[in-house]
Amino acid sequence: MLAKNSVELVNRCYDETKSLVSLAVFKESFITFVFGRYQEEVIRKYSLEKFYEHLDELKLTNCRRDFDKAVDEWYMVQYGSDSSNANYHDILFALVKEAIVEYHSPDRTALIRDVTKLLTVPDGFISRWQKGQMNDQSLTAYFRYLLKLGIRSQEDIETLVDMWLVEYPKAFDKKQQQLFANPPRRGRPNNVELALLVDMASQWKPEMTTQERERLRKIYYYHRKALTIREMVEKFKNYIEGKSKSDDFQVG
Repeated sequence: MLAKNSVELVNRCYDETKSLVSLAVFKESFITFVFGRYQEEVIRKYSLEKFYEHLDELKLTNCRRDFDKAVDEWYMVQYGSDSSNANYHDILFALVKEAIVEYHSPDRTALIRDVTKLLTVPDGFISRWQKGQMNDQSLTAYFRYLLKLGIRSQEDIETLVDMWLVEYPKAFDKKQQQLFANPPRRGRPNNVELALLVDMASQWKPEMTTQERERLRKIYYYHRKALTIREMVEKFKNYIEGKSKSDDFQVG
């Protein structure tokens, strides 16, 4: 059946992809698809002359420019429609955290590899996504879903990991990974989280008095539900700096 427009034709090409693919690579694939499988299909039912008339009707005349434009328009239809979804970053960030907990990624390169693995292996995120689908559970539908989230290629995964690492610069620390695996619970404090706070504070002030350590613990117990670890460290710094100024004033 002849495609009604160029976007529909690009859509048919994408249905055969079933993988992560960059826009540049997909543009090459689209040209190959049109002058390969699709051309054979049209010629088998009509003729070569009809095939080129059909391309003219689809405004695919100036090969490279028109074909690239068709892919760009298709991408805007696919990605632009849901790009305002407020939760898509939360979904992807949660997947990065899941990858580092499951695979214990030691560095950025490994984390990129592990996020890719989580997104593409059959028993990873694909399996969970398919269980949540009432209708289309195909791989094509899954990769369309990733496209909606903003993940179409390996480069997008690298960007995602870099964005996530801005939020969690100490993500490769073993204690931080323990904290990811065992997040704070309501009520009883999380000992892993407290240990991380002590470690971060010790980097700034290696030698702490008993009074200062007790102050740090109090900051944690009082503020653990409202502040991040970094914010609690800042609060401790303010306490130490304020205490130092007070001591200097008394000496003076």
